[in-house]
Amino acid sequence: GGEQMADGGEPKLLVPPAPYLREDNWPLLTVSKSLFEQAFGASAGAGGGAGGEQAGGAMGMGEDDAMAMEDAGDAWGDGDDLDLGGEGGGDDSMGLGGEGDEDEDGSGGWEMEDLELPADVLAGAGGGAADISEAGPFVVPTPGVPAAQRWAQKTPLAAECAAAGDFDAAARLLHRQLGVVNLEPLRQHFVAAYLGSHAAMPGAPSAQGATLLVPLERGWSEQSGAAGTGAPAVVAKLSTLEDDLRRAYKWVTEGKFSEALRTFVRIMQSCFMLVVETRREVDEVKELLAIAAGYTAALRIELQRKEVAKEDPKRAVELAAYFTHAPGLQNVHLALALRSAMSSAFKAKCYGTSASMARRLVELAPAPKVMAQAKQVLGACEKAGLGDALDLDYDARNPFVTCNSAFTPIYKGSKTVACPASGAKYHPDAEGDVCGVSQVGKIGADGSGLMVSHSQAR
Repeated sequence: GGEQMADGGEPKLLVPPAPYLREDNWPLLTVSKSLFEQAFGASAGAGGGAGGEQAGGAMGMGEDDAMAMEDAGDAWGDGDDLDLGGEGGGDDSMGLGGEGDEDEDGSGGWEMEDLELPADVLAGAGGGAADISEAGPFVVPTPGVPAAQRWAQKTPLAAECAAAGDFDAAARLLHRQLGVVNLEPLRQHFVAAYLGSHAAMPGAPSAQGATLLVPLERGWSEQSGAAGTGAPAVVAKLSTLEDDLRRAYKWVTEGKFSEALRTFVRIMQSCFMLVVETRREVDEVKELLAIAAGYTAALRIELQRKEVAKEDPKRAVELAAYFTHAPGLQNVHLALALRSAMSSAFKAKCYGTSASMARRLVELAPAPKVMAQAKQVLGACEKAGLGDALDLDYDARNPFVTCNSAFTPIYKGSKTVACPASGAKYHPDAEGDVCGVSQVGKIGADGSGLMVSHSQAR
């Protein structure tokens, strides 16, 4: 059995040490010499002992070998004239023999013949030799432009700049397009865009910085890779945000307003990190952004109502009424908001406001049970005289938008300021503040509009 841990010891994770790279200290395997190696080794040793100075290689020649070459037959070509500048030589400058050379026994020696090569082959061979001789030292090729740097060059999309790791450029684009001044909520989206456009590849265990980051491009092809026209892969997808929207709708129906609010805010901020291809998809992104912003504003009103419901019944009735005027609500959610506002106003004896909510609810043709309740409330309010016991800051007959800072109505004709990131409206005194809906935009700032496709720049 293994050793027992001493009392009081803390368990530790045993990690094996990283292997070291071994270069020239590997164990060598003993191998016996073959018959030829033994013979050549013995010959070299004998030559080294006799000649001394000629034993530079494994097969150096001794004096006996030199005398043997002196007695070599003419078949080796030793009888030919080398034409080293003397008279009466031939054209064979290397002494390799020609087609007319024959030894005494008529065997013809090596029978060397002239080769007639084509002119283009001779020209190519000559050029190659010249190039090799005149090439000079090796020059290291110039490195290319990194993919991340190429992505960030001349792109009007903040998502691609963030994917390239150029967060400053992404922030500048969002400031110019949407008036973004608070970057903290977008930090996670920037980091996710960068990490989603690179793959981590492990390297040698003992090397420093062993992990390699490989850039990932969307729609990669051999042509785009060779031309350097690729674009980074993006994390945020329009289809994924549409799934999140359906999930947020469900939470609103179930009354989980806090979870729904967080989801709508995330959808809205993720729209800033989208990249789409067609004009139709651009319109879908803008519509999704407007829906998320509208629901975010509406849910902030409802959560504010829940905070003051017990302490300020008048304010609670007003906020419930404002909630029913939030833009972009689904019919099912509008019906729920109208039903809640109708009940809240009726309990506060604001029969005129309650009757107004009941009429709007009937026009939506809700479920039979809800329809019956709305008609009953409407009849009771009419019997009570349609008066409000509280002086509400609410006029159903005068169109208005709700200020997303003070949560009070801004009636038609009054001056407003807006956040270019979310489109949320505010009273003029809120200009310069950070938008409470988008959480990133500056109220009253100028913005050229969100760009999520290269087709918008054409």
